[in-house]
Amino acid sequence: MVKSKDRIQDKMRSSSSVPSGISAEVERCLNPWNGGCRSANIALYIVYRGERIPLCWKCWREISRKNLVWEAY
Repeated sequence: MVKSKDRIQDKMRSSSSVPSGISAEVERCLNPWNGGCRSANIALYIVYRGERIPLCWKCWREISRKNLVWEAY
């Protein structure tokens, strides 16, 4: 079973070929409500189920326009 942290790290890795010595990781949107989003245009981070999750501008706009109540921890 793959832990959610491992799954998030796998999604953040880029599949492009990069010269040695340069990081191949590109941070991607990991919107838990839109699993298909792969945008690298990160707007902000949320804490969801105890993990820091990057959200792109498009996903954040969609979430922020909804009438949701956010809980503070």
